[in-house]
Amino acid sequence: MKNKKLKKYILLVGMLFFIPLALLIFLGPMGKHNFSEPLYFGPACDTGCVTSDYQIPDFAFTNQDNQLINRDSLMGKIWVAAFVDFEDPNLPKITERLLIPNFKFRMEPDISIICFDPNGYSDTAAVKAYVTQNLRYSNNKMKWQFLQGDSAAMAAFVRNGFLIQDLKNEAVFRAVDEGGHIRGLYGNTEYHFENLMEDIAILNKKRKIKRGY
Repeated sequence: MKNKKLKKYILLVGMLFFIPLALLIFLGPMGKHNFSEPLYFGPACDTGCVTSDYQIPDFAFTNQDNQLINRDSLMGKIWVAAFVDFEDPNLPKITERLLIPNFKFRMEPDISIICFDPNGYSDTAAVKAYVTQNLRYSNNKMKWQFLQGDSAAMAAFVRNGFLIQDLKNEAVFRAVDEGGHIRGLYGNTEYHFENLMEDIAILNKKRKIKRGY
């Protein structure tokens, strides 16, 4: 009698465990994967909205290797836009933050870090040494780019393209999706940067699902 009750108990526990597991295995590949996507930002939705037609305007600056970089060359990629004064004492802290996505996404060739100096720092050798030092954590030469150009043009682009009026008192990072849309604003704190990393991962997951891999 006791053995029958024990067998029924074991059978019941097994069913409670294996039925949900079987449903998960069966329905998992068939179900739709839903993610909470990062909001869009633009002139008409400066606090974030679900959809936006705003796209970063075209630009043309050179990177640390004197290669021309424009908006079209970044299309199809997800990137972290960082606004840094190369002579700012906060640069080491900003760099420390940027080393995280540089390492975490080192195997993702379509995720990049793009730095803009609104003051148009012109010492190319110093900038190249800075980027080269940081790229030791990644095998992709294009993973981290520091753009330079005419100081007035750079300042205008940062102000008008990324909608930043006061860099010292606004978020220093932006998430940009594969279509050139701003998808997040972040300050230079650990909390904000964790949000940035999560949003980049979500955008990358969505991009891969859309491309079928």
